Amino acid sequence: MMTLPSSRFRIFAAALLAALLAACQSVPPPSGFSPEQIAALQSEGFVESGPDWQLTISDRLLFDTDESALKVEQIDRIAAMSRHLVSVDIRSARVEGHTDSVGTEAYNQRLSQARAEAVAAPMLTNGMQLAADQIIGRGETFPLSSNDTPEGRQDNRRVVVIVTPP
Repeated sequence: MMTLPSSRFRIFAAALLAALLAACQSVPPPSGFSPEQIAALQSEGFVESGPDWQLTISDRLLFDTDESALKVEQIDRIAAMSRHLVSVDIRSARVEGHTDSVGTEAYNQRLSQARAEAVAAPMLTNGMQLAADQIIGRGETFPLSSNDTPEGRQDNRRVVVIVTPP
């Protein structure tokens, strides 16, 4: 004859099962971002790059030669992106400014820092939290394209926004 477990045991087993199921639900996804955060990053034009997500929209944050000022449309785009990311609890990023190879290395370093700061300003105004060491000028050290053509130099005058999982 089979005996049924006591009611005390059944309550304990149910509580244990509920706790295990709750623990499974609180485990962060392997990417470190929730599905909602991933959807927000993708909708803003970010693509996964290893553990990070990088902004690689077709009309990247490009600058004219010897310029670090943003156009009004770019400021509006950065502001909207920042508000969207903050709304899904992505509050931090790294902002990297880049230049082409025209000019001295020291000048390009300063210019790339000014570009990174220009992009960081509307991000900060719209809820992002960026420490000084997250706003970085990279100078001419990481070109996307050859600096031998006007088109290549234009590609290299950019700012990249990088989001890393918490």
